[in-house]
Amino acid sequence: MTNLFRNATAWLRTSHRLQHLWGIYLVSLLGTELMGIGCICGMEFKDVHHSFGNDSKPIRQWNWSAWDWLDVAAGLIGCFLSLLTKAAIILIILLIRNSLI
Repeated sequence: MTNLFRNATAWLRTSHRLQHLWGIYLVSLLGTELMGIGCICGMEFKDVHHSFGNDSKPIRQWNWSAWDWLDVAAGLIGCFLSLLTKAAIILIILLIRNSLI
């Protein structure tokens, strides 16, 4: 079971995808999911710009295929986890409120 989980999440542990996941999780938890998705796009734009161009010669042509879509997926998982966390917090508050009345 452990090897199955390790193999299934190997894509998440490569590169800096865990940083994308937890960074977007915190942004979405403190802000909104739309703000988290905007940060995902900004991070990918920065990655593409710094990977394929240098400061003296910036990229002139936009290319969606240059994005690392697994980084985007990790960020979206972070958005989803923050949504679940917000729902759990609201549920706990409602349960506490109903038990006190």
